[in-house]
Amino acid sequence: MNCFGLVSSLSSSSRNYVFQKRFVKFDGKNLMYFGSDKDVYPKGVIPLAAIQMARPAKDNKFEIMTIQRIFVFRADSEVLRQHWVSTLQEHVRDQLVFGQRRFGPGPHCQKHGALELKGTKSKVYTAILTDQIWLYKSEQCFRNGIGITVIEARGATIRDGKNRSFDLITRFKTFSFSAESDRDKRDWMEALQDAIAETLSDYEVAEKIWSNRSNKICADCKARNPDWASINLCVVICKNCAGQHRGLGTMVSKVQSLKLDTSVWSNEIVQLFIMLGNDRANDFWAGHLPVSEELDCDASPEQRREFITQKYREGRFRLAHPGFSCQEELLKVLCAAVSEQTLLRTVTHIFSEAESANRSSQSAGYQEHAAHMDPLSLSDLSVYDEIMQPVLHSGFLYKSSSINRGTLTRKTREDFQKFWCSVDQSLLLYESDRSTEPCMQISVRDVVCLGVSRPDSSSTNNGFIDRFRYTFELYLTSEKVHLFGVETADALHSWTRAIGQAATPLSCHCLLTREFERVGLLRYRAMLNPQQWKEAYFVLQKSNLFICPQNDGAAEDIINLNRLQELSVTSESENHEKKDVLVLVEKGRTLHLQGVGRTDFSLWYSDIQRAAGGKGNTLREQQMSRNDIPIIVDSCIAFITQYGLGHEGIYRKNGAKSRIRLLMEEFRKDARNVKLRIGDHFIEDVTDVLKRFFREIDDPIFMAELHPLWREAAKLPDKRGRLDRYKNIIGSLPRVNRTTLAVLVSHLYRVQKCADLNQMCTKNLSLLFAPSLFQTDGKGEHEVKIVEDLIDNYPYVFEIDEEHQTQIDLEVSLITSWKDTQLSQAGDIIIEVYLEMKIPDCCITLKVSPTMCAEELTNQVLYMRNVPDGEKNAWMTFEAIEDGQLERPLHPKEKVLEQALMWCTMADPSSAYLVVKKVPKGEGINILTSYKSEVMKIGLLRCREEPPKLLQGTRFQERTFQIRDHKLLLLKDKKSIKPEKEWSLKSMKIYIGIRRKLKAPSRWGFTVMSDKHQLFLCCSSEAEMWDWVTSFLKAQNDDPGPPVLRRHSSSDISKQKFGTMPLVPIRGDERNSSMLSANQTLRKLHDRRSHSLYFPMKMQHDSFEERWEPSDLPEPLYEEVGDFGLQVLKSLETSFRSSRITETLEFPDQPPLRVVHSEKGHLDNKMVLEEVENPSGSAEMQEHKSNTEECEEDAGRRWQEPQGVCTHSQELLLQELSSAFTKKDRDQQEDQEEKPYDV
Repeated sequence: MNCFGLVSSLSSSSRNYVFQKRFVKFDGKNLMYFGSDKDVYPKGVIPLAAIQMARPAKDNKFEIMTIQRIFVFRADSEVLRQHWVSTLQEHVRDQLVFGQRRFGPGPHCQKHGALELKGTKSKVYTAILTDQIWLYKSEQCFRNGIGITVIEARGATIRDGKNRSFDLITRFKTFSFSAESDRDKRDWMEALQDAIAETLSDYEVAEKIWSNRSNKICADCKARNPDWASINLCVVICKNCAGQHRGLGTMVSKVQSLKLDTSVWSNEIVQLFIMLGNDRANDFWAGHLPVSEELDCDASPEQRREFITQKYREGRFRLAHPGFSCQEELLKVLCAAVSEQTLLRTVTHIFSEAESANRSSQSAGYQEHAAHMDPLSLSDLSVYDEIMQPVLHSGFLYKSSSINRGTLTRKTREDFQKFWCSVDQSLLLYESDRSTEPCMQISVRDVVCLGVSRPDSSSTNNGFIDRFRYTFELYLTSEKVHLFGVETADALHSWTRAIGQAATPLSCHCLLTREFERVGLLRYRAMLNPQQWKEAYFVLQKSNLFICPQNDGAAEDIINLNRLQELSVTSESENHEKKDVLVLVEKGRTLHLQGVGRTDFSLWYSDIQRAAGGKGNTLREQQMSRNDIPIIVDSCIAFITQYGLGHEGIYRKNGAKSRIRLLMEEFRKDARNVKLRIGDHFIEDVTDVLKRFFREIDDPIFMAELHPLWREAAKLPDKRGRLDRYKNIIGSLPRVNRTTLAVLVSHLYRVQKCADLNQMCTKNLSLLFAPSLFQTDGKGEHEVKIVEDLIDNYPYVFEIDEEHQTQIDLEVSLITSWKDTQLSQAGDIIIEVYLEMKIPDCCITLKVSPTMCAEELTNQVLYMRNVPDGEKNAWMTFEAIEDGQLERPLHPKEKVLEQALMWCTMADPSSAYLVVKKVPKGEGINILTSYKSEVMKIGLLRCREEPPKLLQGTRFQERTFQIRDHKLLLLKDKKSIKPEKEWSLKSMKIYIGIRRKLKAPSRWGFTVMSDKHQLFLCCSSEAEMWDWVTSFLKAQNDDPGPPVLRRHSSSDISKQKFGTMPLVPIRGDERNSSMLSANQTLRKLHDRRSHSLYFPMKMQHDSFEERWEPSDLPEPLYEEVGDFGLQVLKSLETSFRSSRITETLEFPDQPPLRVVHSEKGHLDNKMVLEEVENPSGSAEMQEHKSNTEECEEDAGRRWQEPQGVCTHSQELLLQELSSAFTKKDRDQQEDQEEKPYDV
């Protein structure tokens, strides 16, 4: 994708963008910008893997967000901007799901370091990434992936220069580098030569041979990723050892490259190398090699030469062979086999005879059986077919009688019979080790799946006396299950590996070398082709499910079951037969699994469910959230943050041991299904569970092996150096430890910010958490210091930007400012509601209590705006999400605050708001007057679902739906009795509208949402759509109620209080965030784009500009005064001065205040305070803005106190309250009738 655009690569901290015209190119892997379209090498490169998000901005601009920088681009038009954003975001999404990190240090980087580049003032950080050479500004840029330019190694050459310089010559330009030393120069030139040679390599042969995992380690020195081989010796070797092999001569070792000399690699030779592998080749060539004489990968050339000569020319370490007593004869036969193209048959015969001769435990019967094995049959196999050894394994097995369903633990020893068994292309069972004819044969081609059962590591021998501790089962195509038992874990692994490799393709073999739980054939359906079922072999290892496709060219894949977002079972009809389907949902992709037979599905489902339970006791083995944080940690922190930040003694007070133990067991059993609720769980219990989790995991979050480094860092006297050392250690932690630690410290940072409420400072939190996080017995001084440093310096250590830090401070300010109202305890909340449309003039700010229903909210908004009753329309409250694309009519009895608090779970909480709108009066009456009926609605709708489970594809399909018994039913047709699928309406929400990007066939559509599923339904008319919507709402709320469309009651409005205080005009020092009014703080949170988890309220950005207003413009934020007497003023004064003053001023009773309507040309009616006439003849005040200076002077004298007692913002607050409550009014007659006013 090529496009012109104006670009600025300034960081997000800068506010002065200077745009320069650049030619920008995105090739699917890198976003590059050039000086012009004729330039060959870019001026800047941003890898796709380094991009976190692409998002639109104002004025045709869009932003590219990386780890530490935000790049701002500006397109020529909005259409072009949208094209860039959608293309980039689509690739970023795919990269996050399927991609891998391909920048920074790692196995993909052959060499990196600083070099001097001719023509630049400073050094450039250079990295060789496979076949590309990247130049970076600094090492930090290298780690973040942001490059200066990238040079293709293909076609380039290296030229030596004077002293420590060398040149990289390409078709378009010559790059002159200088290294720091001669040694460094040689290393760089060698690495560049390898990179250039890599571009000429063909990986087809290498990848096939590397499919045997033992071939990825050099047969001689154990170096990784060897890419050379000795053809006649059948060993894969590294480049260093290959040089010594050449020194032996072609009569001893015929050396070839796996990547360059592809013409000599016939299918037969490749098949031989895959079948043998370096491990079996070394069983022959190094069968008697002492451990002390093994060669190391760092050995010198002389050591390599001596070792390789002894191993191959002299044959000093090989197994004895009855036909070759002389090494020269053996080498001669092997070399002849290469030229005669009989290497596969010759080598397998030689190796098998040597192994047979050296197997001391081999019985006579087994030797006779092995003699019948014909190695010639192997030469006819294709490289893509299954490769079998003459005998994979043999020994005694205990077998029970066949059963019709899987069971791994119920059989006792009395049910088993002992057999001598061997595995070839079949599993042969003999009555004894001397029998020549098998009594039973099980073909490996009939094996559908193999399941393994071993005792838990925590279990003991108790309970295994009468049955086998180690068993495995074979499920066959005939749907019979054969159960086998063995005595030891080694025997279990040997047998299951041998049978598994015999029954599966090559793609599974390397996985079966480690312990696994189940392997076998399954049908699967992926999102890339949701309508086609395919077959593949699956291997279940601990919490990983590996997909090993057959020979259809599909790619291998892996699913981490601990990170599943959903694990459920659905049913589908196929050929008039109902089959169960296992649905796995993991971070944006869905996989459907189906058994081959009727019974194997249940075996797979139970094993996968057990593996997904997070039974391990390390961090990485826990069930994970979307952000790779253990769900137990995520849930506890979310609960504590929502309900406990202001809880006094949080984390210090202990919960009940019995409740803690039960809650811990629930999390251990299945953390996904644990829902913490304030009515069911205690804050102290949840805090103890969090601390206990970190204390009981196998390896502490700080890692035991890094404990000395932590202690050493804590001893550094310089704070900056100490924090930098912490950052380095944190960077070396595994990803799960690193992300979990960041989330925990962020939480504790918020807790200590609320220390005025919870009395938990950083020191207290450190003393409580250090023993758990480091798993130390006592409260170590250094450990406490480390935790304390991390909490206090959280923004610096974890590189939190200024905007995020400001957001945290504002949220904490919101909590600490509202001491009388515990917002986290679901108390009253101030929220904005829009009337008909989302514009500033239609915004009403009011308080919503937990008990307020949608009907009350609607009536209150209409009353405050003096909206008259309509004859044709009724009014309802709608919940709008996704910036108004979807609107949900709230049932009149539905609690408003509950819905608003759920916005925090959205990806973009700021896109949700409440709006009161007109609906056809008939529909409004219909919704309010619900009735009960067995069949409420049935009809045809055009439907699409996400994720696609029943309705395949992305098009809208016409299907029959019915609402009945509080359920939405999907029917095959109107005559069907049994539904194909049903959903409970109680757990679903209905929104009018369908996302624009889905391109619905009709504009009369609505969306039905559940937690993990969405249905998009289209109607043919507006009347039909409202009919379905009202049916949904009535099915969810079938309690009949009278239609109360308006309720004229001013009592609710006039008595509104914020916590225990009414809403009054408060204006303090804006520089002191703690004294900002609640609404100011909320607006600042919205202006900072705060997606707060704890205060999910939508504020209108454009409706209020924050600035310091002069006193002659007294427009209060809240213009409502209830029963607010002078006692409240006294309490405020006392709270401000009690710490410094022992006496409290006494105030005489004052005349009452009243609310007066202000005639101003604005949509909202304004209200000011007017004083009542006093006999003493004090000064008059008819408007709030008259004689403000005198009032302030009078207030200053009245509240005169020593300096330092109150802050400036507190003085301003008291002065304004004093001036408001000591004013008098002349005309008490006007008190009889007040005009309505708005809040």
